[in-house]
Amino acid sequence: MTDSILFLITLLAFISTNLDDLFILMAFFSKKEFPRRDVVMGQYIGLLLLILISSMAYFFQLFIPNYLIGLLGFIPIIIGVKNLLNLYRDSNSDRIHLNEPKKRFKFMQVALVTFANGGDNIGVYAPIFASLSFAGILQVVLIFMAMTGIWCIVSFKLVENKILGGKIKSYGHIIFPFVLITIGLLIIFRTYIS
Repeated sequence: MTDSILFLITLLAFISTNLDDLFILMAFFSKKEFPRRDVVMGQYIGLLLLILISSMAYFFQLFIPNYLIGLLGFIPIIIGVKNLLNLYRDSNSDRIHLNEPKKRFKFMQVALVTFANGGDNIGVYAPIFASLSFAGILQVVLIFMAMTGIWCIVSFKLVENKILGGKIKSYGHIIFPFVLITIGLLIIFRTYIS
């Protein structure tokens, strides 16, 4: 496989499996309690885990049945429900909050959502990795890392956009739990219904 064909395949594989991540990233960037660096770090950690599992998918399919992997859909659902309850509690509370929400380890929530949403990534990446040499795998991983950075920049710029950004920031915290719950349900649906 030539370098240009590999680049095109890698680009198409990334875009097709990560379009939904643009919306997830915008939702995270629009929430004040998620520092930008944590969103970016979480996205990279989640993607690296998906790449690692994809590269070992051949061995995992011998031990872990597909229906167990589908249970990962409950991770974004749980995070979404928690955020929905916090939204409801905050809207019914007139008292001043003296304690800021903990900002530590927010990147883990982003990584978990990215990872849980990555069933299609594993399904697409595993066959690609299985057909490549070590040098080819390294090239694909580098392209994925660069594309992840581009995805983070595009998502952040959309949130900061003067026209779209205000609406995303105004309503993002309300939409965020529903985005996560929907993603979790889609993960479960793709695994068990399709």
